Amino acid sequence: AARAGCAACGCSGSGGAGAGCAACGCGGGAASMAFVGAGAGAYTTETTYKYVGLGAGEFDYIAPKPGFPWLPILGLLALIVVIIVVIILLIPSTTTTTPAPTGPPKSCLIWGDPHFETFDGAFPSNFEEGEFWIVKSKMVFIQGRYLATPYTNGLSATNAIAVGGPFMRGHTVVVGPMDNGQILF
Repeated sequence: AARAGCAACGCSGSGGAGAGCAACGCGGGAASMAFVGAGAGAYTTETTYKYVGLGAGEFDYIAPKPGFPWLPILGLLALIVVIIVVIILLIPSTTTTTPAPTGPPKSCLIWGDPHFETFDGAFPSNFEEGEFWIVKSKMVFIQGRYLATPYTNGLSATNAIAVGGPFMRGHTVVVGPMDNGQILF
């Protein structure tokens, strides 16, 4: 007797278990695994289809949605990060700790009650009491305190020196005697 499912496509179905329907492509049954080859074979999938009539099927083949393209996006992000790092490393740094000197290096000297040798080689003397600038430039501040002592017959002598300025980054060093005559620094 012809099967009802095969009658829809015009197959006789007399070969048993849908053998006649296989010729027209409406064979019945689900996918199954079948062993092929004796001793060295493997399993292979065999799929069969069953005709369920014109528009009477419940299922239809739906193509899977393509996945999100993670690999190209991650590669692009890595490339952007590398470019940013290279740009940061290639930007020249202009940070300096001290400015360049404005002229050739020179020295000055002070000693005693007070004697000076200035940057330009002069030798002025100052015997007045008070606090006076020894060096005052954009980067270096040096001041001297001069006081009369019993050892200099009332004339002033160097009592303390203070060194500061931007090159000291906000610090000041003061060197001078304490009240008992000990040197303090």
